[in-house]
Amino acid sequence: MATKHATPDKYDALEGYVAELQVAMNVTYWKITVVRDAADVEAWADINPHAQAETADLRVSHDFWKQTPEHQREVLAHEMLHIVMARLDQTVEAMEEAFGKIAWAIYEPLFEDAAERVVDHLAKVIAPSLPLPEFPKA
Repeated sequence: MATKHATPDKYDALEGYVAELQVAMNVTYWKITVVRDAADVEAWADINPHAQAETADLRVSHDFWKQTPEHQREVLAHEMLHIVMARLDQTVEAMEEAFGKIAWAIYEPLFEDAAERVVDHLAKVIAPSLPLPEFPKA
């Protein structure tokens, strides 16, 4: 169970902002948990949608907090779009065994790269229509 602090911190503010984005992007039926661990080193943020339940864990990098509000908004829009795309991505992932190792080794990185490019493009299109985040300074 997450503990709320006496004074809201940046993670509490992030939870509130993610809830705003969920409304704006029509994914309020998902339960998104902001995890206070850092995202993978190569990412500003990452999200891990559950395979069956409509739940996901969101993490941001330490450097995420140093970005401009515009960039933070785009990063988080990108992660919300991964929620929109989750079932498509999971359908493709389920094909790994059927493809076989060699075909999967060729197909999977191509699909992942193409999906990331689509999500990134849509985030750039959608983000300017979303409110800017206001996070407390660390």
